[in-house]
Amino acid sequence: MKLLRPATHTFLGCPTLLQSFRNITNSNVVTNTQHPCVDTGYNNNFITPHLSHLLDECTYSKDLKAGFSIHACMIKVGFLSLWNKVLNLYCKCGEFHLARQLFEIMPERNVVSFNTMILACLRNGYVVEGVFLYSEMVGEEEMKPDNITLAGLIGGGGVHLREVLHGHAIRYGLSSNEFVGSSLIDGYAKEKRLEDAIRVFYEIDVRDLVSWNIIIDACVLNDAKGHAWEIFYKMLQENVAYDGFTLTSVMKTCSEARDIELGMSVHCCAIKSGLAFQTPISNALITMYSRCEGGMISAEKIFNGLFAPNIISWTAMIAGFMQNGNSKESVGFYRYMLRLDMRENSYTFASILPAYSNLASLEEGRSIHARIVKSGFEFDLSVNNALIDLYCKCGSLDEAHLVFRTMGYHDRISYTTIITGLGRHGEGKKALEFLKDMLTEGIKPDDITFLGCLYACSHGGHVNDGMHLFKVMVDVYKIRPRREHLSCVVDMLGRAGKLREAEIFIEEMGIESDIFTWQSLLGACNLYGEISLGEKSAKKIMELHPERHGTYVSLANIYAENKLWENKRVTRENLTMSGSMKDIGCSRISN
Repeated sequence: MKLLRPATHTFLGCPTLLQSFRNITNSNVVTNTQHPCVDTGYNNNFITPHLSHLLDECTYSKDLKAGFSIHACMIKVGFLSLWNKVLNLYCKCGEFHLARQLFEIMPERNVVSFNTMILACLRNGYVVEGVFLYSEMVGEEEMKPDNITLAGLIGGGGVHLREVLHGHAIRYGLSSNEFVGSSLIDGYAKEKRLEDAIRVFYEIDVRDLVSWNIIIDACVLNDAKGHAWEIFYKMLQENVAYDGFTLTSVMKTCSEARDIELGMSVHCCAIKSGLAFQTPISNALITMYSRCEGGMISAEKIFNGLFAPNIISWTAMIAGFMQNGNSKESVGFYRYMLRLDMRENSYTFASILPAYSNLASLEEGRSIHARIVKSGFEFDLSVNNALIDLYCKCGSLDEAHLVFRTMGYHDRISYTTIITGLGRHGEGKKALEFLKDMLTEGIKPDDITFLGCLYACSHGGHVNDGMHLFKVMVDVYKIRPRREHLSCVVDMLGRAGKLREAEIFIEEMGIESDIFTWQSLLGACNLYGEISLGEKSAKKIMELHPERHGTYVSLANIYAENKLWENKRVTRENLTMSGSMKDIGCSRISN
């Protein structure tokens, strides 16, 4: 492919640009017969500013054909000073290969030339070539990189180069630059190296608002809410004017009921600075209050105060109702949103589907699935994960399996959801097959994945597989078992009739003070009519929580199973004397 094309193209831009170009090309200019990139200096003072302006306009409007015409004019006249602008034009218009060829024939290249090509390489996915250009720049060309060079490479050069580039920044005296520092902070934060990110932040000479925002967001990303608030307070002490991004980042740290006062203080800052009525801030406040307040009162007030709520506002309310256990309100709010002709996005679908899962509304869930396909979100990962959960909870395993198979990509949540759903319905073998597929895909299971697998083994009667998985979880993946894992193992052993092994497991794991494990063991004793161990389990539960009436009932059932009627009568009397009352059973039919 030839780089230099004849000037036969016409402008696709406005008539003013076309007339300007004609004026330049019709001026008294001598055709240059030398090298196309050699500047003759002839009439430069007259033509250069005009061509420079036209190149800027072409780059802004991405008018490539007009750019070719100007390039041809430059070849005719010869302008050394404008080749960087042509290079930038080709890069911005997506003509990377043309830009690369032009870069190679330029007789003189400076830092701007290298920066333009390096950043173009990174944007187009040619990371290795971008690094080679940088090596050529600082090696063969012996040019000193600037803040744009290092900031771009640090941001797009990959994890392995970050420390090397950090060393180069120190070497060239650029580590204290705000652009370089911000790129390093962002990179270290994504690697979960918060201490390094904070160290870089305090090395920046002049910290601008972007630097403060990036370090606060880095703390949030690394679940270090204490550091985030410490830096935010320091920002206020230094009288740095925060913006909406600052406040929304800080509000992300408020996710529990105990954080409500901190969240309210951020709300005060938003009101004081006049940002409270901006839609992004209001959306963040809705999310914060729905998580921390223990209800939706303040969230609803903020939503009702919005002049023009967007889809993010509606989605935040739908998710808030669902997270507070108000699935019916969430569905009602979603239906109201549809009546107002508000179109869903992927986050809306992922937020409303769990509400239908909790209500076990299979038919309505299918109608939402149809809307998902119609809206073009059938390949969205989070939406498909929510669909799998919906179909599993509604008992439609075939549909859950179909969604899983038609997904273009799976993650840990996809596998954990399908494994847990199969285990809930006693499909232990199938659940373990999905675990094998998960490992084959190279996806690392976490503690929730193993909990789902143990649950599947427990309800499917696969004791040996379950005990092996528990050992793999602890020894291979170094996951510390939570009480849910331990209770699940006890329940698995108890369901299989291995009551003595379950008792030994409780003693070996040192969980004699955990009520859930004893409840699991008592249930197994009730199932198999084991008197001695059942009495021991009941005694442990009564010591830990004497008010639980279920313990007396289970023990009475064990006595009844073994026809020990007197023991049953005494146990029932003890239930009455304890002041505990068994809840009256009832049935509910949902329309």
